[in-house]
Amino acid sequence: MGNLYEWRKTVRDGRLKGGCSQKWLPNRCVGVVVLLAHAAFGQGNLGKIAFQTADVHVSAAGSAERGGVFPGRRFDLRGATMLSLIAIAYGVETDCVLGGPGWLSHDRFDVIAKAPSATASQETMLGMLQGLLTDRFQLGVHRDKKNMPVYLLTVGKNGPKLHEAAKPDEPAGCPRVDGEAGLNHRACHNSNIAALIELLPQVANNYVDHPVVDKTGLTESYDFQLDWMGKGPYLAAKANPNGPQAVSIFDAVEKLGLKLELGTQPTAVIVVDKVNEKPTENAPSVTGKTPAAATEFDAAEVRPSKPGATQNVSHSENGRLDMEGFTLKGLIAMAFEVEDDAVVGGPNWLDTDRFDVIAKAATPMPDSLEGMLKSLIVQRFKLATHHEERPLPVFALVLGKGTPKLKKSDGAGRSDCKRGVGVNGITYACQNTTMKQLAEVLPDVAGAYLVHPMVDLTGITGAYDFVLSWTAKARLGRGAGTDLTVFEAVDRQLGLGLEERKHPRAVVVVDHVERVPE
Repeated sequence: MGNLYEWRKTVRDGRLKGGCSQKWLPNRCVGVVVLLAHAAFGQGNLGKIAFQTADVHVSAAGSAERGGVFPGRRFDLRGATMLSLIAIAYGVETDCVLGGPGWLSHDRFDVIAKAPSATASQETMLGMLQGLLTDRFQLGVHRDKKNMPVYLLTVGKNGPKLHEAAKPDEPAGCPRVDGEAGLNHRACHNSNIAALIELLPQVANNYVDHPVVDKTGLTESYDFQLDWMGKGPYLAAKANPNGPQAVSIFDAVEKLGLKLELGTQPTAVIVVDKVNEKPTENAPSVTGKTPAAATEFDAAEVRPSKPGATQNVSHSENGRLDMEGFTLKGLIAMAFEVEDDAVVGGPNWLDTDRFDVIAKAATPMPDSLEGMLKSLIVQRFKLATHHEERPLPVFALVLGKGTPKLKKSDGAGRSDCKRGVGVNGITYACQNTTMKQLAEVLPDVAGAYLVHPMVDLTGITGAYDFVLSWTAKARLGRGAGTDLTVFEAVDRQLGLGLEERKHPRAVVVVDHVERVPE
């Protein structure tokens, strides 16, 4: 699944800075991202502003979240959960949206809307989104303050051990530096406490999974260094008294004469009072008014790759796409949004000959790059295809030999799975989650093992709470007998089976293709 995953990630992350990808919505309640930072609309603004036209519908199966605000004040967000939409509209982050039904973080929607003015501010756009969610989903919310988990940064009992910046006129920074093997090293210079607070969740998010609040009272700029283990190696070292000394990020902060500990703080939140799972139907005239995504690049070159070229893809903010060293089968898979093994038929050279694509699009929208790439390779290679279903490899989630080890959910929590780090390596804690949902999301965190799509064939209905814990594939053999593959974890911890077999999947059949691009 590597090619398609990397392509989707590049398409998502390389969009205009106004775009709203997964990166936009970390699970934090403070430090809201740029687009959201100035959104201060309350319920009183609803009804006063509205999009000129809006297309709202359920996303296609398997859609990933991508999109945002684009030139001409077009709001184009695909594959967004209602949780994300509420967080964007009300200028908070996802952990600060409370209440609501279990499907809030699972069901996905596409919202394509156009502001009445091309000069509408971002604040106005988000106010329109509030109104749209109220109108189409009958969303009702209220603002509140709740005590939310935070990390409190305080001065230790012996006082700070920070050195005032030696060169206060130089730009601040915390670059990586070399040091003792097995540790992460950051050398910060001319940095204040605010910079440290911003740095900790970025470089040590397996430890610092809540916002950091400054309670130090320190106001100067300092030079200091942080040295710590990743959480996985730290847990392994802690469990092995004969191994290296265990050093967490909390230990690293303590060496600075500071203390980082879990606490709570009153935080502004949005509470969901009501929301419908199905949006009201689009008006009959909407499709004709919503601007269509571009289907062709403004300019493009397709050429054979240089001998020995390595595969690489990049997409810049100005709409330039550079793809190097790709087989035509790989290009077809990306353009048609399928895995490589779902491209069948055609000559053998589809797997061997490599090509470069250099293309430019003025204003690419979500999902338009795939369409533009498809048009390009169809034209240049005279490609003809058709779709059908064929038995292809999958990983099937099936019943185990005994009784499933699943705890029935009480339905109170949202349907959600969160990745973490445990003694065995990776932990995946799920609540109110069906087996079908698990089959959809597990390949995202266990892709090194699950190299084919995953399907649920258990026949188990209902939603459950459970935790899976396994060893990252790259770390197998380092655990002194404690290694656990994801297949073993599913068997031992859930009482289910995860086995490779063939199952009907949609495929793209190549009927005709020319070897030399025009």
